Amino acid sequence: MCGITGYVNLKSDIDKKNLYNMLSQIRYRGPDDQGTYFDKYAALGIQRLSIIDLKGGHQPICNEDKSIWVIFNGEIYNYRQLRQQLIRQKHIFKTKTDTEVIIHLYEQYGESFPKLLNGMFAFAIWDKNKHQLILARDPAGIKPLYFYQRGDELIFGSELKTILKYPKIIRKINLKALELYKYLGYIPTPYSIFQNIYKLDPGTTLIFSIQGIQKIKFWGLDVRFSPSNINLNLDHLLENTIRIQSRADVPVGIFLSGGIDSSLIAYYLSRIKNRRLKTFSISFAEKDFDEAKYFNQVANVLNTEHFTESFNVSDVLNLFPQITSKLDEPLADPSIFPTYKLCQFAAQNVKVVLSGDGGDELFAGYPTYPAHILANIVEKLPEQALKALIKILHKMPVSFKNYPLSENLALFLAGLKLPLYQRHLVWMSIDKSFPQNDWYNSLSFLLSKVSTNWQTRLQILDFLTYLTDDLLVKVDRASMYNSLEVRVPFLDPSIIEFAYLTNQKHFNAFSTKISLRNLLKGKLPDEIVKRGKKGFGIPLAAWIWGPLNDLTYDHLKNSDLFDYFDKKMVWKSFKDHKDKRANLSKRLWTLVIFSSWLKNWKVSN
Repeated sequence: MCGITGYVNLKSDIDKKNLYNMLSQIRYRGPDDQGTYFDKYAALGIQRLSIIDLKGGHQPICNEDKSIWVIFNGEIYNYRQLRQQLIRQKHIFKTKTDTEVIIHLYEQYGESFPKLLNGMFAFAIWDKNKHQLILARDPAGIKPLYFYQRGDELIFGSELKTILKYPKIIRKINLKALELYKYLGYIPTPYSIFQNIYKLDPGTTLIFSIQGIQKIKFWGLDVRFSPSNINLNLDHLLENTIRIQSRADVPVGIFLSGGIDSSLIAYYLSRIKNRRLKTFSISFAEKDFDEAKYFNQVANVLNTEHFTESFNVSDVLNLFPQITSKLDEPLADPSIFPTYKLCQFAAQNVKVVLSGDGGDELFAGYPTYPAHILANIVEKLPEQALKALIKILHKMPVSFKNYPLSENLALFLAGLKLPLYQRHLVWMSIDKSFPQNDWYNSLSFLLSKVSTNWQTRLQILDFLTYLTDDLLVKVDRASMYNSLEVRVPFLDPSIIEFAYLTNQKHFNAFSTKISLRNLLKGKLPDEIVKRGKKGFGIPLAAWIWGPLNDLTYDHLKNSDLFDYFDKKMVWKSFKDHKDKRANLSKRLWTLVIFSSWLKNWKVSN
């Protein structure tokens, strides 16, 4: 796992000091080693976190005649098989690292080779002879990659801040991206918060040459969706994937929540490894948010070496400046704070962890999925019955608990009469409305192509949005700020294809994650198998009302905030939450994070 950055100018000489300034912004992503490559037109740089071939894996890596160079962030899990195949095709390797496989695959197969890779990756290849730069990003978007192109120049990096360090980059907010942030709490692909800087789409190769930019989709739910895995056994698929993804030349651990996804990973890895596993969890004093009962049970059954730390409001206050000063794009998911602490203490014991991220989107783990079935029934009720429901809702006291009934009902009713995708986005968003815009229309068009099954389309909607641009971003930043690699077995392409193409139903009106629950039966206690979705949240509503009140107030006072958010709305939201008229913690936290971001990353009006 690493951080990469660089730039190409096809007509002018490059300036070396620019690259070193860019690398300085992401040193935490790879503190073990720094590598650079320069020629007349290109500059490539990497901060390396050494996981495979610790001594021989220095980057950038080149081919035999030094005409092709690569920098790479991530892991290629099938590199051993690819390496043997390339050796049979007369390629000569000088290292044992997965990075070198990328170079030889490009030589052998050209720009189409990323479709052969199984892994999480973002890489850049500079081909001196062809005078072209190639960028690519893994199918699920696990690893980030941003780019900016102006005329004969292209600048790229694992994080926005590398590009912002390049001379003459204008920091002007992309108002379309900001509008989406107001509703989602994150910036969806392909946008970034700044104009003219974009995220490369997952499963996409970008080729930059004198002809300009060309993009090739090498994997996608509408592109390379084959039935090759649907008849395979899920038990076999998961065990095989976890076996492959647990390979490393450094210690490996597991994030354990006690939920179905992480418990399955812990179970399989305990069978695969001959040594005692290290597992890591976060606990809360607030029982409504705490999962200690479950993760302790799993740790005891599997006899893991278990590490737990508690998380409280003082952690938010202490970590706030550390996290927000590095967060170069606003992300209003408050769980980045406990995730950061989880990564922080895990990194003291291991260098790699496996995580259960992706299980909810692939196997329908969210309560929103069964809620659509209920909505299809409720929306047919007479108008008088619906009005009675709304009256009942208004009489219910505002609750600051985890998944409070009053808040869930309000969201449910807000989305009831909306079209399917809009309804789902409302249920997963900050506010109770969602605009139809270019991004929404493009997303709707894509979803219409990937499946005829509305249940599957909703899962894919979450896969393309919430997973890629919130959850994976959160985990990438929280882990990389602590120089820790996180791997996500559920996002292996074979499991993605199985989940979305199988004829098995993943949810019904009464249950979620049916496939995974069936798989877990007999492996772990029934209490784990049958438990509902908890979510890795914090008691944000109660804390904003109490100990985070001053922090919230201080950030809402930022006058620059009112250039982008209505002042009356801001203060009314604060007062209504403080007076417990409504739970507006998500909206307020979106404002707090954006205000903090404005202070840390100066923008041009």
